[in-house]
Amino acid sequence: MRSFGLTSLCIWLFVSCSWFCLWGISFYFIMDPILATVFFPFALRLGLTLHSVKKYWLAIYAAEWSGLLLLAVSLPSYHWQALVTASVLSIPVTLLARRYYKGVQWRLLVVMAVSITVLAVLNTLALSSFHFFDISNTQRLGFVFLVSLTSGLMLVPSCYLIWNYLFQKSWIPLTVDVVSRPVEFRSQHLFFFCLLFIANILLQVHLPEQLSLFAPFCLAIPIIVLAFRYGWEGALLGTLLNSIALIAARSEISSIEIVDLLLSLSAQSLTGILLGIGIQHQRDLNTRLSKQLKRNYSLSRQLVTAEESVRQNIARELHDEIGQNITAIRTQASILKRLETTPAGGQCADSIEQLSLNIYDTTKGLLSQLRPKTLDDLGLKAAIEQVIRDLDFESQEIDVAMSYPKVVDTVMTDMLQITLFRVVQEALNNIAKYANASEVLIAFSIDSNITMEIEDNGIGFKTSDTLKGFGLRGMKERIEALGGQCVITSFAQPKMPLNIPADSIRPSGTTIRVVLPLFAPNYSQQQYKSH
Repeated sequence: MRSFGLTSLCIWLFVSCSWFCLWGISFYFIMDPILATVFFPFALRLGLTLHSVKKYWLAIYAAEWSGLLLLAVSLPSYHWQALVTASVLSIPVTLLARRYYKGVQWRLLVVMAVSITVLAVLNTLALSSFHFFDISNTQRLGFVFLVSLTSGLMLVPSCYLIWNYLFQKSWIPLTVDVVSRPVEFRSQHLFFFCLLFIANILLQVHLPEQLSLFAPFCLAIPIIVLAFRYGWEGALLGTLLNSIALIAARSEISSIEIVDLLLSLSAQSLTGILLGIGIQHQRDLNTRLSKQLKRNYSLSRQLVTAEESVRQNIARELHDEIGQNITAIRTQASILKRLETTPAGGQCADSIEQLSLNIYDTTKGLLSQLRPKTLDDLGLKAAIEQVIRDLDFESQEIDVAMSYPKVVDTVMTDMLQITLFRVVQEALNNIAKYANASEVLIAFSIDSNITMEIEDNGIGFKTSDTLKGFGLRGMKERIEALGGQCVITSFAQPKMPLNIPADSIRPSGTTIRVVLPLFAPNYSQQQYKSH
């Protein structure tokens, strides 16, 4: 109980001081004691009650009523009864708003907007029986509503920012480790804010009268910059800086100019908040998309790893089981030939042996496609050379050249090796079947990524046809799933008239360029240079 009383007293003292300070600023701007109360002080009360525990509301309202009482004693013409009525009417509205003031940020902002609008209407109704300016009743009511709405748009979101920063952020406990860390003081940001604030004031004070209409456009610049950098919180900070500059630059203005200024403050507050919300929403979407892409990338790597693991296990089982069985069949066929004396029995034994050899050759080809043993034993370069020999490029008079730096083997993971091998395997198969090429170049290079290019001088094809088959399309999708890029360019040689010069004819051929990020965690540029 003692702690509650002491906390309530501190809150009352803090709110009282803040209330009178804001009333002084409002009175300097509006030059009316009653409207000055409706301006910043009432908005401060709404911002504090929305973001504080209900048991301390009595201290907040007591501070406001104390201020109203002191002003009523000091100013004889101060109509404090209407202001107290407006303050009391705000209690049920704030209680209802506090009930729904939870959840995502969008919901909080909507509740704030509805609360500000409803309380502005209540202030207008409570003060509708008093005459403040020598103008019509409709204009007077609209002016009270505009004052309440403008102040709410400026102060209530500011209270939310302070509350969110102090009570919704995760603070590191003050330990020896924290004390030993150097303090990061972002002086650049502070300098930037001060520069914008000074520029706003100078712009309002020294701008020529002929260019005064362009001042609102100039004031929009810091709002856009801060919204782009810090989201809607930065946009709100920009509107507060502009508001202070606008109020400070106008000392003597008429009631009509005050209305224009209030409309300007309200418009820029709404514009800044909505612009900042849009930018922050887009930034949040990009963040979630980036996280999802990283998750998909990790799943793709796991999928490729699982696929290659299954391939490797199947290849091992085929090699061990079928290889042993084929050897046993050939042995039995040899025994049968020695024991069988009839020609028919010998032919059957020869057929059994030949069929076992065919099964062996077929199995060997399947093993090479599933998981080449050369890749596991000797590395990527030897596996590619084995594919070139299996496809018998030499007998087809296809010259294959390969540029393979030694550093490639030191930085590539098993996943990279098998992925690049699959690309080379598919590309060389297509070259052997369809390209009608005479030269093939396979080149590897290493920087922050690993790049592989496969180029031939064949007849080429339409790149749109790559999406029709499963080979090149599957290869490209697999590379992109691993965070890489696969670009296929091909030029088919059309039939040209005989009178076309030979040097003007574009050479045909196909180029496949694959770029994949390095996955080796211990690899660095220094290690690459040392090699």
